[in-house]
Amino acid sequence: MSHDSAGMAFFNLHRTIKPAFSVLAIYSLFTNAAFADTVWLKNGDKITGTIGVKVSNKLTVKTSYADEVKINWNDIHSIDADKPMLMQLMDGSIVNGRLVHSDEGQVILDEETSTPLVDTELDEIHYINPTRDLIGEGYVWTGNLSLGGAFNNGNSTNRNMQFNGESVLRGLDNRYTVQGYYYWAEDNDQQTQNNARVRGQYDHFFTKKWFSYLNTIQEKDRFRDIKLRSTYGVGTGYQIFEGEKLNLSVEGGVSLIKQDYYEESDDSHAALRWAVNYNQYLFDSFVQAFHRHEVLYTPRDPSQILVYSSTGLRFPFIFGLSASTQLDYNYDSRPVDDRVKGDTRALFTLGYSWK
Repeated sequence: MSHDSAGMAFFNLHRTIKPAFSVLAIYSLFTNAAFADTVWLKNGDKITGTIGVKVSNKLTVKTSYADEVKINWNDIHSIDADKPMLMQLMDGSIVNGRLVHSDEGQVILDEETSTPLVDTELDEIHYINPTRDLIGEGYVWTGNLSLGGAFNNGNSTNRNMQFNGESVLRGLDNRYTVQGYYYWAEDNDQQTQNNARVRGQYDHFFTKKWFSYLNTIQEKDRFRDIKLRSTYGVGTGYQIFEGEKLNLSVEGGVSLIKQDYYEESDDSHAALRWAVNYNQYLFDSFVQAFHRHEVLYTPRDPSQILVYSSTGLRFPFIFGLSASTQLDYNYDSRPVDDRVKGDTRALFTLGYSWK
């Protein structure tokens, strides 16, 4: 082949391949953009990835380069979503569509026809991809169960069993909670511990933070002569924080206490109640700290103070399994027959949590 013919062949090949590469490049850019949501910030930056949830003043975006990113809602200029999302607007309406921006502002498009469903602004969007309980269409069930025990046979014979758990069913306006424990132990065939306590509570939220409650507590403790102590309470509470990472609430009200003893005379009386419930994941969810206490005060002569307290750490590992350590403290200022006022218990258990 002559030099001129080779040059002409190379020129024709270059003209053929160049457009092909251009088409591939454009297609690649288009497909990459088509499968990503884009968040435009007011400072001119943009973040691409998959939009997660917006339930407070934060929007989560899962990216390929920084895992999950949390963006302040007030720092966002506009959003272009690739796929439809469930959204609740500030007027309470529920919309399922694709959120894009235009010269006039944000628009929610129909998934099938791509026609506008709602013209809106970012400050009119309350939730993005919320759980069903937040929009009043269902409940979220969370809880944990823990079990521990020891058995020895030989020169010494002793056994003990520890069980405690909590179950919470949360809806938009209602919350149902059941907590309880059972502890049993014996040493050389002599029972040394046998006590149980179950608390059930119903909360009704009349604002996002304030709620009223009804509860009941059933308790028995053979070694404190308590055959059955029944408590029935009513009051109000304030949910300071509520979320996957942090929960904190306080409660106050009045209760009726009915005490049925094995040996002591039975009695019943009214009491004032105060309670705190706290749990929080720390160190990138490596450990969950929790604390709850309940105080019942009876203003009579002589007065009676009942305290129930539990503080501990829970270490999640895989498949919802966890290990926990906690310290329980129960106090009765008027024990039967001048028995010890305070009981302290250290627990080390394995458990399962769900959410």
